[in-house]
Amino acid sequence: MAVALDVDEVSCDATPIDGLRGDGEALDGVSGFVARFRRVLLADLDAHEALGADGVAEVLASITACRRVLDGREIACNRALDALADAGAGIDPDRVHAGVTGRSSAAAGRSMRRARAAVAAPSVVAGIEAGVLGGEHLDAFTDAVASLPDALRDRLRALEPELARLAIDGRWSVARFRDRLRAEVRRIEGDDGRARLARQRRDTGLRTWTDREGMWRIAGRFDPASAIALQQRLAHQLEVRFRQARPPECPTDPLAGQDWLRAHALADLMSGLAGGVGQPEFIVVIDHDTLLHGRHDRSRVDCGAGLEVPVEELLALAGRARFIPVLLDADGVVVAQGRPVRTVGELLGSIERPVVLDHGRARRHASRVQRRALRAMYRSCGVPGCEQHVSLTEPHHVEFWEHGGATDLHLLLPLCRHHHDRLHRERWDVHLAADRSLTVRRDGQVIMTTGPPAQQWA
Repeated sequence: MAVALDVDEVSCDATPIDGLRGDGEALDGVSGFVARFRRVLLADLDAHEALGADGVAEVLASITACRRVLDGREIACNRALDALADAGAGIDPDRVHAGVTGRSSAAAGRSMRRARAAVAAPSVVAGIEAGVLGGEHLDAFTDAVASLPDALRDRLRALEPELARLAIDGRWSVARFRDRLRAEVRRIEGDDGRARLARQRRDTGLRTWTDREGMWRIAGRFDPASAIALQQRLAHQLEVRFRQARPPECPTDPLAGQDWLRAHALADLMSGLAGGVGQPEFIVVIDHDTLLHGRHDRSRVDCGAGLEVPVEELLALAGRARFIPVLLDADGVVVAQGRPVRTVGELLGSIERPVVLDHGRARRHASRVQRRALRAMYRSCGVPGCEQHVSLTEPHHVEFWEHGGATDLHLLLPLCRHHHDRLHRERWDVHLAADRSLTVRRDGQVIMTTGPPAQQWA
């Protein structure tokens, strides 16, 4: 049983890895790279019909592998520049890098910092040089190490060879790699992130300035416990803006338009114009065993996109929280959902009197209880491979409302703005099975499939 906690807001040289495998096979030295690069250059992409989707995908895979190998060589070049500077060559490595690459000083500095961090991740670098891991995997490892206190960092560094091997053998995306790193960081900290949250609260800050174009700008950092409420209030007001008529100055591009609406939603909140948006809430998904006994190997705790808050901190919210029991089957599909209750002891009694999750044609938009149910089932957008967090999605009618579709839970799918726009623009035909396995067709051809939502939490 998953429990949604609904809280109302209150005012170089790399160590070789044998048998590298990843997205495709590891490149076999110079000859392997040359073969892949030759394949990219000679591919006749104008003859895409002859190549077919598999052929074009193979070219993309070769481009990715070559780019990763070149990322590895760039790391080696940057480290060589650092070594020359240390030996008295009279150069500034960052300036040399910026000069020959045409990058800005800031971009060159980021590349040089990545190379300096590579010293502590030789196995990840080996994966990059073999074309099976990317520079973003190295960045993820570097960020995870930096999130730990100095005294604990060597413990994560010691795990680097095994973590790199797992990422390669499992063909892990950067998001999956970051998830595993977060789990290892929690295990090393041994306090479920309480000390980290204390550091994050100290590091919270906000600054504002006027840029050269006369635009007022904001940049801030907030601890995750505060961010849960802040992001949900912003998301709520964004939804209000989204449902209103678009003013002529709103960009027509879907992504730029969303940024424009989000900026004005924030302005509404800061200027006090959002008073009529209703009682805000934020939702944390946490499994029943973790709620009662603390984290375990299969804990399901999700506070929002990339946010991690100690379970103890979540339970401290109980004085102003409502707990919503959601019963899931083995596929991660909602069987029943109870009404909000004030204490953990009331959960089972609430689930015995479930709320209505199907509204038929009585209402067009998904209800709050339906949104909570989708939040409990899904971790991200329902489209295979999309990592946009479910809190940033909107319920979509699999059977279009305009064509007689009903607002029933089994006909609702959480979609991010990007995939919602693609669905309509490309006229996708979407089918949800009883276990919520998804099949997407375009022009009668299956273009995507995925299993039940439980797979998103694996």
